Amino acid sequence: MSVEFHGVVKRYGAATAVAGITFTVESGTLVTLLGPSGCGKTTTLRMIAGLELPSEGRIVIAGRDVTTLGATQRDVSMVFQSYALFPHMNVLENVCYGLRRSGQSRDDAAKSAREGLLQVGLASYEERQPSELSGGQQQRVAVARALVLKPSVLLFDEPLSNLDARLRRQMREEIRELQQRLGLTVVYVTHDQQEAMAVSDRIIVMNAGRIEQQGSPRDLYERPATPFLARFMGESNPARGTVRRLDPTQVRVRLGDVEIDVANATATDGDAMVAIRPEAIAVERPGDAPGDFSADLLAGTIAKASYLGTHMEYSIDTEAGTLFATCPRVERPLAAGDAVALRLAPRGVIVVES
Repeated sequence: MSVEFHGVVKRYGAATAVAGITFTVESGTLVTLLGPSGCGKTTTLRMIAGLELPSEGRIVIAGRDVTTLGATQRDVSMVFQSYALFPHMNVLENVCYGLRRSGQSRDDAAKSAREGLLQVGLASYEERQPSELSGGQQQRVAVARALVLKPSVLLFDEPLSNLDARLRRQMREEIRELQQRLGLTVVYVTHDQQEAMAVSDRIIVMNAGRIEQQGSPRDLYERPATPFLARFMGESNPARGTVRRLDPTQVRVRLGDVEIDVANATATDGDAMVAIRPEAIAVERPGDAPGDFSADLLAGTIAKASYLGTHMEYSIDTEAGTLFATCPRVERPLAAGDAVALRLAPRGVIVVES
């Protein structure tokens, strides 16, 4: 079932938390609200849930205007950051809770709860207490409790923030697989860009209560429309350059003494703010064989070098500024003071403001 926001505003006294946003979550898709702390994403999620009511605008769920309806009058379930499991109830009782509150008999609720636990891989955990479960298992119980209510829309509020890195990766894969297998409409809130890119059909990036940009993960990473987005969606090096249009789809960007042709349909001729992705910079010793990068070389000097096991990280002083780059060649590390030549991959050079 779809979710629609039409010019929605949320104020708390004189403070505006959400400043007139409009978007649509299509039925059967997973859309992530992404942004830094205080950007309005959790307030937006709570307005979908009916835990907050908008100051202005309209909210439509499954074709029904729910703007003034409370949480119990909407066909929506929410998985909270804290999971909110009852410590005095076992797993089965926790999953049954919402069903029993909605009027189901004990036997019917238990049957539905067991089906929900089976969906999340916890069929043998019915009698355990929440304190006997790992963080990932508690998260699955919270998902099962939401799923058994058969909501039109399932909401996740920072569901993985309490888990370690390895378990976060596993659980985000499980959430995505469950959403696709059941065809759920999901709105997901996180501040983690990698998590958002891994699970989402579409991402809505918020900043200061407004929508900065929305689109597919690839669109936002490869074609950020603003300097904020270029900085926020992954690492990027800000640089000043000049732009000259070559044809309707390509421009030539000059950075220091280097020129590189990149795909861009909107930039105008003149000075420009450019974002350079660290992974788009190949760090070569002068004289090394070229790789699949532009033939133009940018001279630089290593300012800092750090070994991170799987790769090296370098800060490199260049005519275009100090650039941060990553390099997989840990067996041939460079040191501070070494002269280098940088090759830039066109797809990693992005004109964000001209």
